[in-house]
Amino acid sequence: MRMLLATATAAAVAAGCSTVPAAPAHRPSTASAPITLTKFQACRQLQDDIMRHRGVPDVPALRRIADHVTDPRMAGDARTAVRDIGHTGTAPVAFILLRADCAQAGVRISAP
Repeated sequence: MRMLLATATAAAVAAGCSTVPAAPAHRPSTASAPITLTKFQACRQLQDDIMRHRGVPDVPALRRIADHVTDPRMAGDARTAVRDIGHTGTAPVAFILLRADCAQAGVRISAP
């Protein structure tokens, strides 16, 4: 009898440890879905930003493009522009590369 009781207790403990915990109640996620930009969309945003700031690219816009564009070359060019602006205040070479990236996407960005 003791053996049966010990076996039943061990089985109950093992069953309690191996059960899957109940799923938590559904809560709305506060994190937003990752935003991705195509090369064309990123170029349009850059074009709009440059027109708004009279020919000068805005650092937050360049960061947004660098973080969200799906094209790795354009993301790298935007990061280079942000870094160069931070160091020297201008980014002429990086901006030329961004203009070339956008020309391939079909968006013409005028020279500053």
